[in-house]
Amino acid sequence: MIEIVVGNITSVLKTKSKKLLQILEQKYTKKLPGYQYSSAYKRRGWDGGKKYFSGKTGKFGSGLLSHIIADLEYGELPYVVKDERTLFPFSPSYIDSLELREYQTSMVEEALERRSCLIKAPTGSGKTIIMASLLQALRKRKGLVFFTKKQLLYQTYKFLKKHGIEVGVAFGDGVDIKPITLCTIQSIHKVLDSHLEDSEFIMFDEVHEFSKGKLATKVLKSFKKASCRIGFTATVPPEDYAKLNLISYLGEVVEETDINQLIDDGFLTKPEITIFDIPDRGTVEDTEIPYREVYTKYITENEERNDIIVDLCKKILTKPSKTLVLVKDLKHADILHELIPNSYKLEGKDSLLCREATLEKFKKEDSSVMIGTTIFQTGVDIPELTHLINARGLKSEIATIQALGRALRVHESKNKVFIYDFKDKVPYLQKHANLRIKSYNNLGLSVTIL
Repeated sequence: MIEIVVGNITSVLKTKSKKLLQILEQKYTKKLPGYQYSSAYKRRGWDGGKKYFSGKTGKFGSGLLSHIIADLEYGELPYVVKDERTLFPFSPSYIDSLELREYQTSMVEEALERRSCLIKAPTGSGKTIIMASLLQALRKRKGLVFFTKKQLLYQTYKFLKKHGIEVGVAFGDGVDIKPITLCTIQSIHKVLDSHLEDSEFIMFDEVHEFSKGKLATKVLKSFKKASCRIGFTATVPPEDYAKLNLISYLGEVVEETDINQLIDDGFLTKPEITIFDIPDRGTVEDTEIPYREVYTKYITENEERNDIIVDLCKKILTKPSKTLVLVKDLKHADILHELIPNSYKLEGKDSLLCREATLEKFKKEDSSVMIGTTIFQTGVDIPELTHLINARGLKSEIATIQALGRALRVHESKNKVFIYDFKDKVPYLQKHANLRIKSYNNLGLSVTIL
């Protein structure tokens, strides 16, 4: 008889069948990107894969439990499960000041039933409300909520405080440790003494950012007493290894709605997506130069492309509007800021107070343009946005969807939001543009190419 011993973080499959263990190891081994270039692979000391199931010990992340059970049942192999998790009862999750939508209630209930899971909720679906409801249910327990950005932590703290949920904070110079504490990943050292051994639950905001990197993985695998482990994201990583890394330690994806459903129900604004087809001005030599140089030449310093952006902004500014222009680097931000009238600029080094002051000025104008770097990818909510211009390019599906989410929030001043992107016809950039268009299409959104 096969026995599965389930722990808070890891579980063990006990069997005398070495063949079964080898089969499972092979199934749950995923190649890492760029493995073929590593010295270990070239020396044949490593096959390039990361193992999420050990063929030697039978050990695996407890989040994979349902997958392992499905494998055994598919093979008609008898098994027993021995649950050794440190489980505990929950309190009511209802908050008087919040009225949850049907899908939000379903997500809260399913997360509490599963105890560990990945909650996938599009930007604008009310992820913070879902988190607040879960923290309300866990209010008598000890735990941590991790964030990758101070802005996100600060916004969440204000929301929770407004609705009477008591939490502490640990980020930057701010330290106010309480049984439930919000913490940036950069400030994890400030909560280790108080929470590492005793936390009964851990949560991760923007958990897709924890799918890669040694520190993030170490955090996912730590906190041995935490039997409740929940991640939040709008975009589950598409790469097999990254997705499996999260599922291994957090559990299955819980998804109750999507962007199109939210648009149909009136919870998000309908987008109109236009792609500007940039003429091919590349040379033969461009196929030989590094990506960074191509990017600088054909995006950052491309006068023809920048003129399209500037002319578009000037046209938009003739009517009441709020426009966000996303750029990748500070040089591009500076160029566009000089060329676009009535424009504001924010970057990563700006303090929280500076960001809030600049955003307030931007919002008060009848027509204005905000130029921002990756700080606007997540964590900055401007429901008033009427136009979004993706001037930065990039290939990431996650970045594309998150940027889109900045503009889809409902506001009384708009019934539609206009999204602009670019199809650059030079090495690297054309491929990246095609990937972004594919991302829009995968969401079921129509795209017009000019």
